[in-house]
Amino acid sequence: MDQPGSRLPMNAQNPVEHPFIYRPETRVPTATRTLHGAITLVAWMIYAYLWLPVLTAIAWYLGVRTAFVEIYVRNNRIDNGVFLAIGVMALIAIALLVGWAEYNRRKFGRHDRRGAPRQVDAYDVGDSMFAPLEVSQRLSRAKLIRLEMSHDARPLGVHHDAPMPGQL
Repeated sequence: MDQPGSRLPMNAQNPVEHPFIYRPETRVPTATRTLHGAITLVAWMIYAYLWLPVLTAIAWYLGVRTAFVEIYVRNNRIDNGVFLAIGVMALIAIALLVGWAEYNRRKFGRHDRRGAPRQVDAYDVGDSMFAPLEVSQRLSRAKLIRLEMSHDARPLGVHHDAPMPGQL
């Protein structure tokens, strides 16, 4: 029971019964999808609006309100020296961040330290995806692949594949 691996038995006849595969028989109309998208957008906007008091309290706690009062409200005018100092500090911060990023790119950007993916046996690929041996062999050698799938979610063939470097 505690063994890792697929929850779908290897001898299953219909992989569509797998809980993660959803294939509706009819396409949802565009108007319905648009309505659902608009409802989702409104729900996210309401959710974000509900967080505004918390964000305001955090900003007050961090001194944003005090800074605004000290810079503008106390004298009822804008102090140009303060805004010039803020601008200079922003430019210095930008220069430091860009410089640090460029330093890291030059130091570490030349080397690809990722290891090659481990080789997978074509028989294992074929068994796990209910694919023919030829398709599973191409799957195990490919870095990028586009499959032709049957109605029951089984790979039938390969439209295009890009082999791994060094495996032509």
